[in-house]
Amino acid sequence: MELKILEKYPIITKAEIKKIISCSDSYAYTVLNRLLERGKIKKVIKGKYTTKDDIYPIATNLFYPCYLSFWSCSYFKGYTGQILNTLQIATTRPHRDINFENYTIKFIKMSKKTFFGYEKVKYADNFIFLADNEKLIIDLISHEHLAGNFDEIIQVINSSSIDENKLVNYLKFLNNKSLMKRLGFLLEHYKGIDISEKIKYRDNNIIQLFRYLGKRKINKKWQVKHDI
Repeated sequence: MELKILEKYPIITKAEIKKIISCSDSYAYTVLNRLLERGKIKKVIKGKYTTKDDIYPIATNLFYPCYLSFWSCSYFKGYTGQILNTLQIATTRPHRDINFENYTIKFIKMSKKTFFGYEKVKYADNFIFLADNEKLIIDLISHEHLAGNFDEIIQVINSSSIDENKLVNYLKFLNNKSLMKRLGFLLEHYKGIDISEKIKYRDNNIIQLFRYLGKRKINKKWQVKHDI
């Protein structure tokens, strides 16, 4: 088999082998085992192999649907200088962490309602799936423990270009007032963007900006306790 044919697939399974050479399941497994023994492919997990060295197309194509997000997506997009060897992959089903070469691929299960806002992007000779800027910020604020720290979140907000209308539509769809308050406050404080007239966020609750930050001040407009 021409190895070049397989190089267009980020992840190779028996399905790809059967598609290429029109064979049975058993023969497809035989082909995979031969390629593995000869060092032509590498095993990622049971039944899934790759010819790639780059971790990003491997990690974001292992399961469907999935996409790169959280702190590791911030790093990929150049919003943080922190070097990471863990890739945080959003999925709709639980999967065990995978150790592949020098990386850990960690899967974060999300509800189907919150699983949106990602794009398929051409990357080298393959493609990857990753959060767009607006969903990345929402994912970071919604899962603060996966964001690195508060400064990392602010760095993403300050560094990224944001489509205000898209972000507002995302917030309306999710209809999470706590998220609206946190993100609205941060956007206004750090980016000078005021979305208060575009969303319905007010209620009788004052929330803390993040669990690990102080709460000495109260922003009455956004109903947020903070210490920044």
